Amino acid sequence: ILQSKGKIIRDYTSSIMKWCGEYALDKDMRKFVWALTKLCAEWNTLTVRLMLMARKDREIISAASDDFLMYSGYVMMGYHWARMAAVAYDKLENGGTEAPEFYKAKIQTAEFYFDKLLPRTSGHAEGMVAPSNSMTAMDIDSFAFLD
Repeated sequence: ILQSKGKIIRDYTSSIMKWCGEYALDKDMRKFVWALTKLCAEWNTLTVRLMLMARKDREIISAASDDFLMYSGYVMMGYHWARMAAVAYDKLENGGTEAPEFYKAKIQTAEFYFDKLLPRTSGHAEGMVAPSNSMTAMDIDSFAFLD
């Protein structure tokens, strides 16, 4: 990410936002695309913020890595659940090979993900930009009990 100066994240979020644009006026999909659009903007902002912080604090990348990966994973899974919901809505409207309950369950699972799991990105966003010194301040000898 650092080597590409954030381009990898910009490119990926651009593809998500392009997809969101296709469903922006769909009343059933609005809740999904709105949340994803906000998260993509935040993801880009966080990426730039971490790169700027890394200029002064080389440890911030290591300190932020777990939260960054978790945040990224939650957004990516949100994108995939939104896509599944879009297909399910289409199959319900135009007919599909599965029973309607199958498609309704897909939509309900996507709603659950967006309502209950995707909000975890907020904590990861805060964690990734927290100062690294709380993680790196302890002297290495303090870990001697682990031997």
